[in-house]
Amino acid sequence: MKIGLIGYGKMGKEIEKLVLETTHEITAIYTSDKLFLADMSPNCDVLIDFSFPSEVESHIKHAILCKKNIVIGTTGWYDNIQLISSMINNSIGCVYSGNFSPGVHIMRKVTKELSLLLSSIGQYDISILEEHHRHKIDFPSGTSLQLAAEVLSVFPDKTTITHNPQDAVVDPHSLLISGTRNGEIIGKHTVLADSPIDTITLIHSAKNRRGFAQGAILAAEKIAHKKGFYEFSELI
Repeated sequence: MKIGLIGYGKMGKEIEKLVLETTHEITAIYTSDKLFLADMSPNCDVLIDFSFPSEVESHIKHAILCKKNIVIGTTGWYDNIQLISSMINNSIGCVYSGNFSPGVHIMRKVTKELSLLLSSIGQYDISILEEHHRHKIDFPSGTSLQLAAEVLSVFPDKTTITHNPQDAVVDPHSLLISGTRNGEIIGKHTVLADSPIDTITLIHSAKNRRGFAQGAILAAEKIAHKKGFYEFSELI
């Protein structure tokens, strides 16, 4: 499989390094000096985009124009998700995720199961804490939003998401997502469930970017011959 990279930062370089260990190859790299939007004939089978949230829509439009399937690893664009879904409309294959690490998708399943069990007991409150490097632009992270969606789907006491601690004080039905941007933290997500008698903590902490890169390559393999708009968990 020929892979085109949109964005050649830390994630792009990690994907390139891992691709060398496979039978795939990187045949195109797009940066600020070589724009994807300027290439009408990308030399690749699938594109992997780790660029900027503001560029996702234009990159998908161009991928549709060029009839190239695409993996979106960029986060922070989900307010436009319905627009982008209707725009794709089976014209190409597109898979996205707030986090391509397989361990995070296990964390999502465990979070949902925990929330379901605790909702049957009562007296528990739940919140989410995220920690990332100081260069990360979007907040909350895509992973935090995924974890929050799992909680809200089965935990009736939480009905909305907030990023403001004061909202959580005023409205106990608000699920608080708090976070920090500090140094070079790769990514750490904590689901905290607390009651008058005990505390339960779930933690996923990325040791490096290799897991994200492996997941992105797997997503490229899964979407290579498909059409439609998918979240990564739908394909694994």
